[in-house]
Amino acid sequence: MPSRLSTMSPTVVAISLMVGAMVLFSMGHGLVRFASSELHPFQIGFLRSTFGLVFMLPLILRGWDFSDLRLKRPKLHLIRGALSAINTLAWFTAIAIMPLGEAVALNFTSPLFATILAAIFLGEVVRARRWTATIIGFIGVLIVVRPGVETVQLGALLALGSAMSIAVNVLLIRVMSQEDSTRAIVLTFNMAITFFTFIPAVIFWVWPSSLMIAVTFAIGVTTTVAHLMLTKAMSLAEASAIVPLEFIRLPMAVLIGFIWFSEILDVWTLVGATIIGCSAVYIARREALAAKRITTTTST
Repeated sequence: MPSRLSTMSPTVVAISLMVGAMVLFSMGHGLVRFASSELHPFQIGFLRSTFGLVFMLPLILRGWDFSDLRLKRPKLHLIRGALSAINTLAWFTAIAIMPLGEAVALNFTSPLFATILAAIFLGEVVRARRWTATIIGFIGVLIVVRPGVETVQLGALLALGSAMSIAVNVLLIRVMSQEDSTRAIVLTFNMAITFFTFIPAVIFWVWPSSLMIAVTFAIGVTTTVAHLMLTKAMSLAEASAIVPLEFIRLPMAVLIGFIWFSEILDVWTLVGATIIGCSAVYIARREALAAKRITTTTST
């Protein structure tokens, strides 16, 4: 008798996986915030990447042809690894020192930065709708941060810096994926983060309690499983159908911040966060539709 999952359409399965991935990412962010009460964010970043790598290695290495690991662009992998480590450290620090919902809202600006960088460095054609959405998204950033009304906090700068790092990462992946395998990119990514976060973690190291070991292990597992679910979802359905579901992270972050940490965002922050999230989702959807048109044109 066929299982219920096997009878579901690929798009429905992809949507389910995407929703699950966003929930797990949100839980991971909440756990980072909780762990920061005892551990420095740099140490959390190292433990997260280490536990994630340990959890993922058996899944990656099983049945591998190791010739798949040969890198055509090792320098780009090294640069991406260093940037990813910086992103992890900046992002975890932002989560630790500012409201969770606000940090996630500002982190949604990565597609806005990616649009600008792709136009400048990759020569991509960005049409009026995406430029308009990008400008509106940055207006949302101004509403959240409110420079001139309030002092721009370190956490906000770190969250925006993390978003820019993610945008650069996206561009590097586009270049690397033309010659290197996806599995090699994933493995070197996790290994590089573990390597580059080691020294910063040692500087602030304190021996974690049993509870913190369990929490950081949970962070590594939840975020790794979320990445796997996200990757599988992308392989089952068109990006235009599931990318908008990324917006789930924002209300989830606000909810977790309220329930776990008694955080209440003011009205202006919620308005700005919604503008950023909608702009980011719109840009991602437009990119997915554009990619689909290019693929269709090429295949015909």
